[in-house]
Amino acid sequence: MQPPSPGNGKACLKTVGAILVIARRDAANPRETGRIQDSPLRSPTPAEADCTPQSGVPFPRVWVIGILLLLCAPAHAFDLKLWPLINYQHDAAGTQSLQLLGPLFSYVHSPEQREVTLRPLFSYVDGPRVADNQFSLLYPIFVSRWAPELTEYRMLGLISFTSQNARQPDEWDRRFTIFPFVFYRYSRTLGTWLSVLPFYANVRDFLGYERIQMIAFPLYLHLQEPLVQRTWLPFPFISWADGALARGFRVWPFYGWDDEGDVERFRYVMWPFYISYERHFTRPERERRLILFPFHSRIDSAAKTSRSYVGPFFTHTVDRKAHTDTWGFPWPLWVTQYDLTTGQRTGLRLAPFYEDTRLGNSHNHFILWPAYRWNTQEVDSYRHTRSDALLVLYRNIEDAQPELHHDRTLRTLFPLYRASNDDGDAALASPALLDALFPRNPTIQRLYAPLWQVYTRQRDGEQPARWSLLWDLISSDGTQLSYPVHLDWTQ
Repeated sequence: MQPPSPGNGKACLKTVGAILVIARRDAANPRETGRIQDSPLRSPTPAEADCTPQSGVPFPRVWVIGILLLLCAPAHAFDLKLWPLINYQHDAAGTQSLQLLGPLFSYVHSPEQREVTLRPLFSYVDGPRVADNQFSLLYPIFVSRWAPELTEYRMLGLISFTSQNARQPDEWDRRFTIFPFVFYRYSRTLGTWLSVLPFYANVRDFLGYERIQMIAFPLYLHLQEPLVQRTWLPFPFISWADGALARGFRVWPFYGWDDEGDVERFRYVMWPFYISYERHFTRPERERRLILFPFHSRIDSAAKTSRSYVGPFFTHTVDRKAHTDTWGFPWPLWVTQYDLTTGQRTGLRLAPFYEDTRLGNSHNHFILWPAYRWNTQEVDSYRHTRSDALLVLYRNIEDAQPELHHDRTLRTLFPLYRASNDDGDAALASPALLDALFPRNPTIQRLYAPLWQVYTRQRDGEQPARWSLLWDLISSDGTQLSYPVHLDWTQ
């Protein structure tokens, strides 16, 4: 017998009826099913009595029949809830969702996405966007992501393996990393590279350098940039620089010098007591920095002039490019800033008590930092505001761009709630634990947050709001309430 297709309700019911007839026949004639018939003089054991209901249909077959009924849900809509055991929904758009034992197991299948979650162990998502494809096991212990051109596996963010499915001549086909100790790279064109720190390293395109080489670090270190190569033997005491433009030699901390053509010139004597640094010294934008620690330091250029005395505690900086005149004592705790053209005060910081500072398009405030702070940025028609209390316990983030009809808000208060609105799609959850501390982490939202979200509410645009209380003990799809026992079969 071929299984009926979902949505063919009559065929499904006929199939389930046939199974019921067979089940009753088997219960009445156990010899025909290959089972040994009980003696009429022997009473069933308690375990046998519990496994067979009074109707004569064995208990496991009841579950089989229930699953068949779910698969036979009509194409329009079918809802079945026996809280907290099962909650199944199948809407007219073809989206199916199944929840077992409250928030512990969840399965969602739609024309665009599949999602299977067993909380708090793992979650699997296969979605329309490449960023949605992910498998997480005890996140963040193990995470796997895949795309048509790339597959990636990570453990605790330190151990990773990446396979490049679409081969590129200037990229690695496979990469394996145990940061910061083991680096393995393979490419058909670039060959095989293996580094095991601190014994040996030969790594390309890492930490902003073309190549990093080490032998028994800190005994030997070599850093290669496009026009500069630097070598330490041993690090950081003796080093030299060479290359197309660079020359230099250092015996730290006694004396050192570096020249990079007409770009940079660096000198020090008994570091950090005397340090001299110049750049672009043949151009109008020439800049020179001098440090006589701890008494005096200075910066001189066409765009900026700065003086500091007694370390950095007393500073005076004139930034002609930003049109600011800044005084600080003791810097950086107490700072006053003025507009260079009008003389108007544009910034005041009396840390940790108060700050009100404008710098370009940004406006920063705080009161009794880190008790409360807020920031505003405006660029053309785009406006971003953020406020938080005690760094992460409370936050309110708003992004608005009226010309593009873009409006996003995010509010969290640990451990009470998390609320968001993304261009009219609103969501509210309470309480909020990790999802309040990491509010934009989709894996935490999917794998962990439902375990403690007693109340949730979602609204898609102008559609009626959906809400759930106590993991669907009582819920609403926006049109009708659903109680612990609910059945809705709409043809």
